[in-house]
Amino acid sequence: MNDSVEKHYNNFVESNLIVYDKKQVELLKTINKVFKQFKKIYFFSNIKKYQGIYVYGSVGIGKTFILNLFIQNIEGRKKYHFNHFMINLHAFIHNINKNKDSNLESYIKGIAKKYNVIFIDELHIFNIVDALLIKKIFILFQKYKIFILISSNFIPNELYKDGLQRNDFLPFIEFIEENFKVLHLQQMQDYRRLMLNQSKTYFTPINDKTNHEFNKLFERFVDKGQIYIRKIQTKSRTIRFEKCTSNIAYCKFKDLCLTNLGHEDYRNIARAFSLIFIADVPQFTNSEFDQCRRFISLIDMLYDKRCSVVLLAQYPINQLCLIKNLSKEFKRTASRLYEMTIINSEKK
Repeated sequence: MNDSVEKHYNNFVESNLIVYDKKQVELLKTINKVFKQFKKIYFFSNIKKYQGIYVYGSVGIGKTFILNLFIQNIEGRKKYHFNHFMINLHAFIHNINKNKDSNLESYIKGIAKKYNVIFIDELHIFNIVDALLIKKIFILFQKYKIFILISSNFIPNELYKDGLQRNDFLPFIEFIEENFKVLHLQQMQDYRRLMLNQSKTYFTPINDKTNHEFNKLFERFVDKGQIYIRKIQTKSRTIRFEKCTSNIAYCKFKDLCLTNLGHEDYRNIARAFSLIFIADVPQFTNSEFDQCRRFISLIDMLYDKRCSVVLLAQYPINQLCLIKNLSKEFKRTASRLYEMTIINSEKK
């Protein structure tokens, strides 16, 4: 393994920022080997040269951390969040009045002039437009000899599962399996959960200090340069999240509970994100009856789907609800909130 990468990893361990993980080190070694083979010119050899690495595994186990670590000392590298990459690409195609395929090639060619290693973080396919476009993009990456690193929560053959016209997407899966070294990072330790367990995740009261702490915790979990807008669709309703990654969302209480959202909306939100930061949760009085009912429904769904939450609230959990007619229902919500968040003070 590249000495500088190994040294950097060991520095994290020595600083107690991470726990030494043999599987992560093995992954780094494999990535380094594949990359070296990609750069070499073989005239007579049976060694397979892969175009890149595809790393998949569950949320929070260190995929992005390892790939970030690997590319840090490589010249001519660029990291994209998949959603950002596709948004920029669609904007480029839309703004130039030429054949779409030639637009696509000129866009990738422009990238190749600047970068020879691209890291695409959190690859996922949620819509038919991206599903039909993605193979063309990767063939062009191959044409212009760009080494690609991919992180994903999905094994390749489960990408765009049950999606519209999925048969047209299957050639991309075959392309990945043929041209990429596909690696499964298996790890029982959830580093994201570990970080949450070591952090305060229920902030109260709402003031400058708690607001700062709440936002700083969010920034620990995300790459600020990779935050994007995402829309969750339920029938004719669209819920817009201004700050999120593919599985972490930051939102205001009013965005989730002041509008007329229901059980199905909250189920779709819980399916979309594994960790949700909810700011400005008020104390519920009789005038906030409907808001409180929605909040109860939201927490129930997040709990059932095993989502993690971080809250910035006006009062402690046991003082949030003053509505007598909802006191029994809110007892269950309070119990779930205690279980879902780590409080730095005893329950009262």
